[in-house]
Order: sequence, then C-alpha cells, then structure tokens
Amino acid sequence: MRIASIDIGTNTMLMLIADVNGDGSLETISDCQVIARVGKGVDKSGGIAWDAFTRSERFLAEYLERAREAQVDIVRATGTSALRDARNGDDYVDYMYQKLGVEIEILSGDEEALWTYGGAISGFPDRSGRYAVLDIGGGSTELTVGEGFRILERKSVDIGCVRLTEKFLHHAPPTASEIDDMIGRIDEALTEYPAFDPAETHFVGVAGTVTTLAAVEKGLKEYDGEAISGFRLTREMIQRRFEEFRQLTREEMQNAMHIDPGRADIILVGIGILKRLTESRDIPAVTVSERGLRYGIAMREWERRMEQNGS
Repeated sequence: MRIASIDIGTNTMLMLIADVNGDGSLETISDCQVIARVGKGVDKSGGIAWDAFTRSERFLAEYLERAREAQVDIVRATGTSALRDARNGDDYVDYMYQKLGVEIEILSGDEEALWTYGGAISGFPDRSGRYAVLDIGGGSTELTVGEGFRILERKSVDIGCVRLTEKFLHHAPPTASEIDDMIGRIDEALTEYPAFDPAETHFVGVAGTVTTLAAVEKGLKEYDGEAISGFRLTREMIQRRFEEFRQLTREEMQNAMHIDPGRADIILVGIGILKRLTESRDIPAVTVSERGLRYGIAMREWERRMEQNGS
C-alpha cells in the first residue's frame, strides 16, 4: 500500500510517500519538506494571513501532483498548531478543499504527540523499550513518554519556534533581556511536561531544530537525512551551539552554518528548548530521528485500511 502523508506545520510543510508492507514495515519512496510558514503572525493576530493561504496552496498543489505521479493509494493531510489556534483555521481547510480537493484533518495537541511518537520510534530496531520523544514545532512543542508503542504520558505546550521568536526575539542577534524573557517562558513551560528517568529512557528528538543541529555538528553543507539519523546531540554540544548562535545574525547563520533561510530566524528558540530541557532534567544527550508525525500518520492509515479489509 502506497501512502502520501502531508504534515502542514506552523513553519514547515512536509510530505512522506511510503510503501507500507503487509507486516507494517515501511519503505520510504520520497520525503520532502518546504518552509511554508503557515503560522506566521498567528500568535499575534489570531489568524492565518492571506499570503500564507496562497503560498501554502502553491506548495500543497505541488505535493499533490507528486503524489499522483507516484500513484499513491491514500493521501492524508494533517494540520497542527497553527490550524488549531487560528480563528480562521476552518476557513483554511475549506479553502484548500475547494481549490485542491484535499481534505485536511486538524489534529489536537494530544493527537499530534501520539502520532509523532509512533512515527519516531518506528525507525529504531528495538521498539519495545522506554522512549521519550520531543517534537519542537513552529507553534507548539510536544513531549511524549511511552513503552514500546504504548503511550504512558504526553503533553503539548505552546512554546514553538515561530511563536516564541515572534513574541520575544525582536533583534538579530537578540538582546540579553530578550534571551532572558524567552528562557523564562521556556522554563515555565517545562514544568508541564511529563517526568522520565534519563538513565532508563531513550530520549529522541524530531523535527527541524534537532536535525539542523546534527547537520551543523557533522559539518554538512547540504542536508543529508541519512547522515544525521541516529546522531547523538550531547548536552554540551547543545549548550555550545546556543551560546554561539545567540551572537549571530540571520545572515551569518545562513552563510557560516549553512542553515536554511526559513529556519535561521527561529532556530535559536528550538536550541533554547533543548538546552533548558536537557539541563533541568539532567539528560546527557538526545538521539536525532528523521521520522515524526508524517510517519505516524502513514502507519495509522495503513492500520485503518487493514481493519476495513478485515486483515
């Protein structure tokens, strides 16, 4: 069964095309992403801007064409924090259906955490152990703790990279007071996340902050998912990069660190979340996963089809 899973996030729009075999194993056909910034300004204005409608319509149309060319059996599109929070999130969904014929499912924070967790651990050979999966998004950040595929606790908090950048970081590089205010909000939010024992739990990070940091640590000039998957970002690496990045302009991040222009202006928040979480919970390192929500949704759709067919 060939499935296209489209993840419409606050900052990034991603699409996975994968074959899911009869035993549930997954083979990636293509995995692409683009910075669509659907959630730009949502935290301040309360709504998705018109230019975000038209910009993401163009990207989504390209994804749907790729899915048709790949002859997929199922297309599933999901929206997360920006669509949850925006007063016109339903208008966005209706617009894309009228324009492109695609149905977009808006996930709750708990649903996002659940399926991101399943997608993340699906890439590990041992899927029976205890995992904690951190998903640093544009509008929200989720932490899910589980044993195998059984969820124990999960929590979604509105401390995404786009949201906190727009709220706190008004200069590049940011001022010391801006950094302090941002860290204060992060520390406040971290108290809401479930506890876990780092000595007995495999701590995994998904999404752009951790994958970009891994690419920087490995000195990659061009992003290579296979090269960074499974990389361990130590607490010391994260601390060092935070102190380095807080002193850089966006242009310096792009040119010296080879960071995507669509991520350079928001990544400091993500590193700050990683920094404070690993410090406050005494977590030695985070393992980078290329997988996440789009993988979990693909597996969910396969399970649903199997149930419908009585398999």
